[in-house]
Formats: sequence, C-alpha cells, structure tokens
Amino acid sequence: MYLPVDFLTPLLYVAAAGIFAVFAIPLGISAMVRWKKFRADADGLQTYARRRDLRIQSGVAIFGVALMLAASATAAIGWDESRRNLSANVEARYEVSEVTMTSWNGTWAEVDLVDGKGRPASGIEVLLGPDHEPELLDPAFETGSPADPEPSLDLR
Repeated sequence: MYLPVDFLTPLLYVAAAGIFAVFAIPLGISAMVRWKKFRADADGLQTYARRRDLRIQSGVAIFGVALMLAASATAAIGWDESRRNLSANVEARYEVSEVTMTSWNGTWAEVDLVDGKGRPASGIEVLLGPDHEPELLDPAFETGSPADPEPSLDLR
C-alpha cells in the first residue's frame, strides 16, 4: 500500500564511494607522477614492463574513480527516491500537503508540512512502521477544535 522508504542503502553506497575514493585517488595521483617520470627518463629506461605496469595502475585508478562516481550517483538517486516516497506516504495517510523532509537521523525523519486546514507545521517527527506506514509524532497534532490555531491532523 505504501511506497518503500529506504535511507540505509544510499548510505551504504556513500560508504562504498568513500572507500573507492580512498584507494583510487591516491593511486591515480601516483600513476600521474610515475607517468611524468617515465616520460622524462632516457629511452633505455623506458621499458615495456614499466609501461605495462603504468597502464595497469592507471586503468585501476580510472576504474576506481568510475566506481566511486557510480556509487555516488546511485546514492543520490536512492536518497531522492526515498525522500519523495516518504512525502508521498505521509500525504497518502494523512490530510496534509507540501510535505518536505528536513532531516533524517536513522530512526525517524523530521518534516515540514501543511495540514488539511492550510496551517503550516514544522519539525514534525515521522516514524515508519511495518510496510513503510508513516506515523506523525508531535503534540501539536492532538485533536482540537477547528478554531484552534495549532495544526490538526486527520487520517485519510
């Protein structure tokens, strides 16, 4: 019934991108320095074995940077999709609109929204239950009279 919300997988991709960066960037810098040194060497010192080693090192560095960029892009896309799904799930369950996620701490999200009567509310905590069902947690959303200036919340 609700769209999947998964903020953990993008964070794992960010960690993988960080690991690739830690290895690929220094390896690439080393390869560039070695290529510069190789080109400055005399012809007798420019052996095919050194050239092959430099090509392998450069190729591994380029491959690592490509993996880093791919993991970063996948993380960004996954995070954005989860953010949009969280907003859609809150709007599907509650009479609210303009749901904007402001933060995520691993356990719950904080959102800004506009309730069904058009009153804005900010800093509302959202817990995700089984099957990605959102539950808004905020004392301002206790049931009150329509004349009450505090935001109110109705289930759909």
